[in-house]
Amino acid sequence: MKRIREATKEDMIMIYMMGFDFWGDDMPSEEYITMCEDSSKYKKGKWYVLEETDTEELLSSLIIYELNPSKELIVKGIGSIATPIHLRKNGYASLLVKETINKLEQEENCNNFFLYSDIGTNFYKKLGFIVLPNESQKYEDSVCMYYSKESGLDSITYDIPSYF
Repeated sequence: MKRIREATKEDMIMIYMMGFDFWGDDMPSEEYITMCEDSSKYKKGKWYVLEETDTEELLSSLIIYELNPSKELIVKGIGSIATPIHLRKNGYASLLVKETINKLEQEENCNNFFLYSDIGTNFYKKLGFIVLPNESQKYEDSVCMYYSKESGLDSITYDIPSYF
């Protein structure tokens, strides 16, 4: 059985290493882990993991950022979605993204989610995310996408967040 939970301090090295092949930029793993541990960006968010309950193996991870542009509106950013290389293509990241969104919709009444995709858009389109129009994009190598069960892009009345 699988469950989603908040990451613990003990999970963090494993979480960082899930994305090492993609974000490590050919640096030694120890240097990469130190960079992640020192990252002010990573300290601002809340990490979640998908775990196999029988073995406690971490299957996938992501970070959630508070992007609330106003007191009336709850907006979250989803970032650093990763799965260990040997476990990829099993649907774990998809399950984690969907279930984390469901959890935040129910527990925090959050219906607005952004992410920046470094892997293209198809993966996230399958999860219901839509690509922001070109004029709203802020970066050439990372595409901003939006998800809401309740509203479309035309209802966004606040500035698109910068990369988080």
